[in-house]
Amino acid sequence: MNFKRIDRWSFRYHLIRSFVSFIHNNIFYRNVCVTGKENIPENTPVFFAPNHQNALMDALAILCNVKQQAVFIARADIFKNSLIARILILFKILPAYRIRDGKESLRKNEEIFDISVKILENKNILALFPETTHTDLRHLKELKKGVQRIVFQAEEKNDYKLGVKIVPIGIYFSNYWNFQSDVHINFGKPMEIDEYLEIYKINPQKAMLALRDKIAENLIPLIIHIEHLEYYQLFEFMRDFFNTKMLQKLELKKCPENKFIADQKTIEILDSIYQNKPEIISELDNQAKKYQNLLKNSNIRHWVVEKNEHLGIISMKVFALLFSLPVFLYGFINNLIPSYLPKLVTKKLKDRQFTSSINFVIGLISFPLFYLLQFCMVWIFTETWWIKFVYLASLPIIGIIAFKIHRFFIKLKSQIKFLSIKSRIEGKNMIELNNKINSTFEPLADWYMKN
Repeated sequence: MNFKRIDRWSFRYHLIRSFVSFIHNNIFYRNVCVTGKENIPENTPVFFAPNHQNALMDALAILCNVKQQAVFIARADIFKNSLIARILILFKILPAYRIRDGKESLRKNEEIFDISVKILENKNILALFPETTHTDLRHLKELKKGVQRIVFQAEEKNDYKLGVKIVPIGIYFSNYWNFQSDVHINFGKPMEIDEYLEIYKINPQKAMLALRDKIAENLIPLIIHIEHLEYYQLFEFMRDFFNTKMLQKLELKKCPENKFIADQKTIEILDSIYQNKPEIISELDNQAKKYQNLLKNSNIRHWVVEKNEHLGIISMKVFALLFSLPVFLYGFINNLIPSYLPKLVTKKLKDRQFTSSINFVIGLISFPLFYLLQFCMVWIFTETWWIKFVYLASLPIIGIIAFKIHRFFIKLKSQIKFLSIKSRIEGKNMIELNNKINSTFEPLADWYMKN
């Protein structure tokens, strides 16, 4: 594999990324919010250090929202297929070899490290996930030594005068797997490493550990980090359960950035309760588990109980759904095949975190291909030229509308089900537990926010 000049500005890469970015930011995700881009230094070697939770989508979230053509380092096993390897190199991705790839493969890392150093010397951007592996937990795993090793090697090779800056990046997904969810990319302040260079000259291992801890310290404020894993499910549940009320308490509008801020505040309050009143955490945990079991058994989401809409509103929604049925059928029929194709792969996945990545990559290819085929068929059987182009332009728009109508149907079905059981014992128990959780947590949240 030829990695020479992988960091050189590429017009071909620019064109492809423009197309991918449009799909990523405007179609695949409902809202993409980027904060802190002013923290990216210019005309200096930069090392991106993002958290890693959602496979390829983590890298795309960054690549699709910076003007620079950053080079990413990824695990080497995804380079095994020669065609995929060429595509990855085109997208400026380098392989990093691990012991599981075979001991003989580790020697190849020397070439990768040399190329990485050269990228930094050229004052370009290098990116590596310091956790090295993704996780579906909103929790920063222990960082490995890849970032520190490359940074220190680059500085050592340049007589400690290169001036590499490390930019920690927090990536927050409202949902890891769903189409049309939200993403928040948060670029942190660039980290100077001068103080660690003197340590490195004397004790390289100590310097690597110290810099590792500093990167983690700078990453945590940029992400949702649930530290107490024994109560992970409770913290994750409360983050979602209390988000709307927390937005109101913070007087924030609903958007990905503010949702992230609200989630962080909820986790911060739960951490304080954990430290000072562990018995409350235990009580909340018991209440939440009972509540979640009731919801799961009835296949009802928490927000349905929280809203508790009456028959009149639900009836109006039913009429709106029936009215939108022709639009849904048009969008569903014209987007059926490319929408279904990714499911053939994702249903066999062992690692669910690859779901969005596979949906995105297959969709990126299949939707334009099938739209073109459908357009050709309409071209053959339709004489009026403007109808042909209106049809083509309508396909992606009507596909998203059909998806939203389907999601509306799923939500409405859940609301109808709750309406039918809320006067029964299970429905009354849901409402009672919902109120109990609110009455347990909300006064404490108010107290912690004031003090």
